[in-house]
Amino acid sequence: MTGSILEGQMNVELASDYYLTNFKELIEYIGSTYTDLLSSEERGFLLIFSQLPRESQMLYIRMLTRKGEWFRARKLNYQEIPDLFGAVTSLEKSDLVQVYPAKSMLPLAAVIGLFTKAEWLLQLKFCGIDTASLKTLKRAALEERIFELAEHHSALSYFENEILFCLKGSAVFDTFKLLYFGNQHQDLTEFVLRDLGHYRYEDYLINRDTRSFQDKSQLQAHQHYYAIIEPLEEVLLQSKAEIIALVEQLPATPQSDRLLDRRIQSVKLRLARQLERLDAPQQALLIYQQCNIPPARERSARIFVKQQRIDEGLNLCREIIAQPRSEAEQQFGEGFGYRTARKHKLDWQAPSNYKPPRRTLTLTPTGAGVEVDVACYFSQNGECHFVENDLFSSLFGLLYWEVIFAPVKGAFTNPFQIRPHDLHEPDFLTQRQAVFSQANHALLSQELLNDAITSRWTEKFGIANYFVNWSWIDEALIHTALARIPLPHLKAIFQRIWQDIRANCSGFPDLILLTDTGYELIEVKGPGDTLQANQLRWMRYFHQQNIPHRVVYVEFDSLG
Repeated sequence: MTGSILEGQMNVELASDYYLTNFKELIEYIGSTYTDLLSSEERGFLLIFSQLPRESQMLYIRMLTRKGEWFRARKLNYQEIPDLFGAVTSLEKSDLVQVYPAKSMLPLAAVIGLFTKAEWLLQLKFCGIDTASLKTLKRAALEERIFELAEHHSALSYFENEILFCLKGSAVFDTFKLLYFGNQHQDLTEFVLRDLGHYRYEDYLINRDTRSFQDKSQLQAHQHYYAIIEPLEEVLLQSKAEIIALVEQLPATPQSDRLLDRRIQSVKLRLARQLERLDAPQQALLIYQQCNIPPARERSARIFVKQQRIDEGLNLCREIIAQPRSEAEQQFGEGFGYRTARKHKLDWQAPSNYKPPRRTLTLTPTGAGVEVDVACYFSQNGECHFVENDLFSSLFGLLYWEVIFAPVKGAFTNPFQIRPHDLHEPDFLTQRQAVFSQANHALLSQELLNDAITSRWTEKFGIANYFVNWSWIDEALIHTALARIPLPHLKAIFQRIWQDIRANCSGFPDLILLTDTGYELIEVKGPGDTLQANQLRWMRYFHQQNIPHRVVYVEFDSLG
């Protein structure tokens, strides 16, 4: 989901100290909301920072939001901080920066990346080392060679006339970001995008009662989790032993913290899937059996069958069919179970094999894309728009706006959310039953629905919403679609989205054809392209609900 509109036309000029304003907004929230969870070091940081001179505060944030903890003084040049060394003096006295002056020994591993290749070659030459053979080395190889040479040339740890700053307190900021955003992938960039006008957010309720973390142990559990998965992407590229070692470090999934539980399980699924690729199915199976979210049972069933443990694989398919955790999982259980049973000459009910209406077109490609070419072709019959997932998801998001942004405890914890934290949890609607019933009142008549969605469009235009793509769907299309699509069809589509938001917000046909008498949904497939599983599930549902749809297969003529 895009969930927002880019307002690139806005010519917003940020104040020179915008980052200081944003940082203070973050830490003031932390100080007022999480004082009881902060360590003495973290509370001390808030006090010390508040007492720093303004330029020292700005310099600290500048370094804090750059990569790494080591900085060369000559590379720090900010117009709004004219007295750099005056600013750093206060930081040094407050123990927020450590200064390494010229001729002091520097930790090579920490600073090797601060200097360019040309600078290192000069330093090597200064130490009496022949650099002729080193000039052709790539950066990684050169650094490896520098470490080898440093064992015999201590002068490599000195740089004439160079002053370095080592930033302290970055771990405190990591804690603050986790408390504020509820994760460690968002940062102060969110403030900048808001201030530039690229994103606008709903004004939902945020206070001490809605905070993400209720006690110190919960915060520590999330910190522990993020510390463990920090090398995740690197480990996924390594051997089976490294992957298994990371799995063993992961904490047990906490039943009392659903968000952390899902995060841990999602990481386990990624690691197990990579073990499968590395031909370690038994180790992968043991991990899948620790998870209760899709596709853990699907992958387990596939491993059982691959290992010729047919009865176990089929029993797991029966379990999935009896208690599916998603429509996609149920479809897998039916289809995979049937194919496996048939191969081994066992009884199994054949799943329904729906084949949507199809048509083949021969077109000359224009270079605009096959979907656009097909839309142009059907425009002779009415308005044909390339909407893919955005039209129905946007209508859904507009109608259920108040449900999505309802003031539920723990749903919103920072001002940069396009959806509530618990959107994908099974009890999402249970927590919002009254406002959900109120929103559904608009489905009593076409007139009520049109009024609800069009008024919401006007009232909320441009405000970030997980479901609404403002930059792709326009008001004219909304009006025409509401006029052409019968109310029962929209009700049926919305109902299915609610059944599994994560899966059912995608898979919609590429095009919608709006005619004087109605509409049709058209999925476009170019040469060699086939229907995906989620697309076929939607089309089977369209067939059940009498929603007009078809698949158009495109062949390119000799000119293409």
